[in-house]
Amino acid sequence: MASKKKVAAKPQVWNKGLEVGKRDGFTPAQVKRIRGLLADRGVPGLRDLALFSTAVDTMLHGQDLLPLVVREVQHRNGSIRPVIEVARARGKPPVRCALSKVSAKALAKWIASSGKKRTDYLFPGDALGSRPMSGRQLNRLLKLWVAEAGLDPTDYGVESLRRTKALHILKGTGDLQTVRALLGHATIESTARYLGLTTKADPITVCRAFDI
Repeated sequence: MASKKKVAAKPQVWNKGLEVGKRDGFTPAQVKRIRGLLADRGVPGLRDLALFSTAVDTMLHGQDLLPLVVREVQHRNGSIRPVIEVARARGKPPVRCALSKVSAKALAKWIASSGKKRTDYLFPGDALGSRPMSGRQLNRLLKLWVAEAGLDPTDYGVESLRRTKALHILKGTGDLQTVRALLGHATIESTARYLGLTTKADPITVCRAFDI
C-alpha cells in the first residue's frame, strides 16, 4: 500500500488575524484621486499638490513637516533632494525621508512658480511668508481635498497623511520594524499602537502553523 505524502502546511500571511484599528489612512487609489484633483487646478493647485504629496511621502507629524524651508528639500542647483533629513520638535532625533518622483516634481514646480528663496518656508501660513502654515490650516485644507474627492471629511484628519504610506508599506511587507524607523518611533510597540494594530490570533495556533 502506497504511503500518503505529507503535505506541508502553508504559511499564514503576515496579517492574518490582525485588525487595523485606526482606518483613517488613504488608500493608493484615494491618494491618486486627490493628487489628480489638485493637479487639474494647474498653477493655483501647485502648493496643495506639493503639500499633499510631501506629507504622504515623508510620514511626518504636521509640526515637523510644516516648518520645512526650501534649502531642506532643494539642492543649490535647483534639483530636489531624493532623501531629506528632518529635524523634529521636542528634541527628538532627526529622521530621514524619501521623496517620490511625484513629490519631487510637484515641489520643483511649486518652488519655481512661487519664486521662493532658499530660506523661505515651503508652506507659509500667511501672504508675507513670515511664518509656516499651522496644523489647523493644514487640517482645513485636507477637509476640502477630501470632500472634493467625494470622501467623508469626518473620517480623515492630518494624521491620515502620516498613516497612509506607513499602512501601505506595512501591508506590502509586513515589516513593522522598518515602519517604526520611518515613523521615527522609539519602540515597535509604539508603532503598533499608533497604527491601531491588535491581534485576535491564538499564539499557539500561529506557532504550530510554522513548523520547521
